[in-house]
Amino acid sequence: METIVLLVAVVAGLVALELLGMHAYRRYRARRQAAFTRENVGAVYDDLQAARARCLAEKRAIVLLADAARSAGRPEDGAVLDALAAGERAHLAALEAFRGPLHAESVEPEPRSPQPSSLDDALRAAAGHLDGWSTGPCREAAARARVRGYRDIAKLYRQLQEVEQAAAHLCLDLAEGARPSGLLSSCPACGLIVTGRRPAFCTVCTKPGFEFEDVEAPAAPGDASAALKPEGAA
Repeated sequence: METIVLLVAVVAGLVALELLGMHAYRRYRARRQAAFTRENVGAVYDDLQAARARCLAEKRAIVLLADAARSAGRPEDGAVLDALAAGERAHLAALEAFRGPLHAESVEPEPRSPQPSSLDDALRAAAGHLDGWSTGPCREAAARARVRGYRDIAKLYRQLQEVEQAAAHLCLDLAEGARPSGLLSSCPACGLIVTGRRPAFCTVCTKPGFEFEDVEAPAAPGDASAALKPEGAA
């Protein structure tokens, strides 16, 4: 009898501790949300704005590259680049989840110098942009967010780093004519492109592998011109 009473008391104590913990966590989250204002986040807000401007520019540049690849008779490369552009759109959506509560102003795409007329040179330039941002400003923004206690934002930047590094390698492979062999699929959440069998979970964002989307295109010949044309050109 005494054992049963003791057991009941222990269970009741554990339940009470759990309820107290949940209450304290909710209060902590409420304080954090109340403090999540443009004035309080400071440099973190500026980093979010800069990241959005950069992703907008990258998406536009990659869409242009995809069109050029198809015009050059490289539809499979165009499909890969379409997947990379979809990844940039996913990045923009993830950034917007943090920018929205801050009532952030709209931003213009990051200024870019004109792309080389050669498709392969433009792919190499795109790889340079992806690598430079992921190893520089993105890494620094993650550090600032982490120091200021915004671990969820820092986590997003770390995910962007991994995806953009993989995208840079893909662009270089396409420029060298070394398109990865085998099935390609992309994560709809973070934009990571993987080769071969789909993983059980995305190694970047843990999205289930069965939700990955195939990256494929018919190998149809096209216009042999590899010149890049600005958007809206005839």
